[in-house]
Amino acid sequence: MFVNKIIAIAKKELSVYFKSPIAYIILILTIAIFNIFFYMIIDQNKEVALKDVFQVMEFMFIFLVPLLTMGAFAQEKASGTMEFLMTAPVTNTAIVIGKYLGALVFFSSLIGMTFMYYGIVEYFGTPDRMTILTGYLGVWLEGAFFLGVGMLTSCWTGNQVIAAISSYAILFLMYFSSNFLQYFTGAVKVMIQALGTGGHLENLAVGIITVSDVVYYISGILICLFLTRLSIENRLWQFKKAAVVFLCVLVSCCLWFGINYFTYLLPWQWDVTRAKQHTLSAGTIDVVKNLNRDVKVTAFYAGIPPKYLEDLFKEYTKVSHGKISTEIIDPIKEIGYAAQFGNVINVKEHKVFVSSGGQQKEIYFTDSPLSQEQLTNAIVRVNQSKRRVYFLTGHGELNIESKDDQGLNILARLLDSNNFESRSLMLAVAREIPKDCSVLIIAGPKNDLTKQEDEIIENYLEKGGRALFLVENVIVTTPDKTLTPEELGKNPSLNEILNQWGLNVESDVVVDLASHAGEDVGSPATKNYGQNQVITEGLDYTFYVRPRSITVLKDYRSTIKLAPLVLTASKKESWGESDRTLRVHFDENKDIPGPVAIAYLAFKAKEKGDRADTRLVVFTDADFLSNVYIHYYSNAQMGLKVINWLAETDYKVFVDQEKIKVERLDLTSKQKYIIAIVLFLMPVFIALAGIIVWLKSKI
Repeated sequence: MFVNKIIAIAKKELSVYFKSPIAYIILILTIAIFNIFFYMIIDQNKEVALKDVFQVMEFMFIFLVPLLTMGAFAQEKASGTMEFLMTAPVTNTAIVIGKYLGALVFFSSLIGMTFMYYGIVEYFGTPDRMTILTGYLGVWLEGAFFLGVGMLTSCWTGNQVIAAISSYAILFLMYFSSNFLQYFTGAVKVMIQALGTGGHLENLAVGIITVSDVVYYISGILICLFLTRLSIENRLWQFKKAAVVFLCVLVSCCLWFGINYFTYLLPWQWDVTRAKQHTLSAGTIDVVKNLNRDVKVTAFYAGIPPKYLEDLFKEYTKVSHGKISTEIIDPIKEIGYAAQFGNVINVKEHKVFVSSGGQQKEIYFTDSPLSQEQLTNAIVRVNQSKRRVYFLTGHGELNIESKDDQGLNILARLLDSNNFESRSLMLAVAREIPKDCSVLIIAGPKNDLTKQEDEIIENYLEKGGRALFLVENVIVTTPDKTLTPEELGKNPSLNEILNQWGLNVESDVVVDLASHAGEDVGSPATKNYGQNQVITEGLDYTFYVRPRSITVLKDYRSTIKLAPLVLTASKKESWGESDRTLRVHFDENKDIPGPVAIAYLAFKAKEKGDRADTRLVVFTDADFLSNVYIHYYSNAQMGLKVINWLAETDYKVFVDQEKIKVERLDLTSKQKYIIAIVLFLMPVFIALAGIIVWLKSKI
């Protein structure tokens, strides 16, 4: 019975809206304004996103909602129907809820019309659907809350204009409350942040659902409806009962303030974006959990900093268990403090300074939001001393400067992110390996090293050097074509050096019929790793292009410890194929049965006169770390972990997340024309619907 009365009142209110010409005028003007801004935003931003559209809606709702709610109770009082309504066989609670639901359904129909925007970006692009849906949820919740405020102000007076002005005052104060943050600190500042509207919708618009946002809107709606219910009790407004009313209002407001203050401090949030762009990556978490010393992060941001920056800093502080301290400074307000960091007093520039142990790195994020990749890279660099990695050149090796598919530019960039400086080394000129070399990398030479170069490398290793050998594949052919002497000599095995360490690279091709990348059985994919947990922990599959097998020589020095690092996944369906004519068939007399080792590590403890223990890792493929393949599977992690182990650094490697891809919306002139027509027709259809309803009401 109670529910039926609420529904009846809601229908009555809804019919008033849809039968009123004013309501249709409001709808037409609002949709027209939204359409104009939507078209401008997608044309200028060229992104398949609606965040900026939601911000426009939020601001427009401040003007729209008071117009929808100003007559809810004020008109009833002005026309004298309020007394009749109060004496009707329906409770005051049902009246308040019914009127609110009527306004909410009308408002929801307005939001539903703008869902056409999602249809447009979905048709012409590939949007992040969950981000757009949470944005619409935020817009709807904020509008519902604004309606509650409008209902409350409407019941305070019998004048609709006063009711609307009161709503404007409250909503504008809440919308622009962030502008007052600079004058407050501590709990008062947090309270203003919690009660302001902007930050809550901002989270939802970018794909973050937090407990504080949901509680903020729902609790605000309930408090407004409760106070509205309290206000329409005419008998409570007698002079003797005024103190009771004031006390109830005060308690309700304090309760709302308290709920939102404490929920704002809660860390619970859900990142619903497709790329999880607001969640710290596993690599970042590993880095900040294993810091050697404290890190201070100072951001300079003139004006009110964006909430994403505050939340990002909170995550770093929380995950690091206090080792990372953060602060956001307005360089205009705190000129003296900013001067300590140099020339940073520029309202148009946004900077972050990361400092630790006397080292400092500077990050600019003026033109784009600060990313966790930028911040984590800087943290790694200031927390560890920089080490140098030398890449051998002069024999056709893969080049760290090359951005082509066969280059190592991405590996060099990843090493830089992990505080390794990559340099090229031509032994024919240098005649020695530099003393500051942490790791020597020989990346797939196509031609033999000279005898003198072999001796330099052997001497370096004997005295405690560290080296990564990436031996490229042997040249294969077909049965009808024999290999030339030049082709047979291509991609040397480097056995002249490796044999000294008990290892031998065979002239075969490792195949795996059961586990391989793509359609090439000569590109085995595996996660059959050795026992070195420092390197292999957390690795998924890695794959290698035409690797060779590695065998252990019978007679090697007892001081050398050898262990397989990577083996093929299959035992019966993988082997080292000795036939280089692409006839894949296991020959037990010639071929090496699986699982076949395609990476080995060697270790020799430090002896008198050595600078350190010797560490050596051999892979029979270099392509897996090239630009074209490094981001497949766990290839990048494998390469970085191996270099990290060779250099004997004591922190986990950090691998850049793939850059968050913002889908573009590059529209042709024809597509723009179609969208413009659709947007134009939307308010036209609303006007036609209004005319039809008006004509029916006259019949």
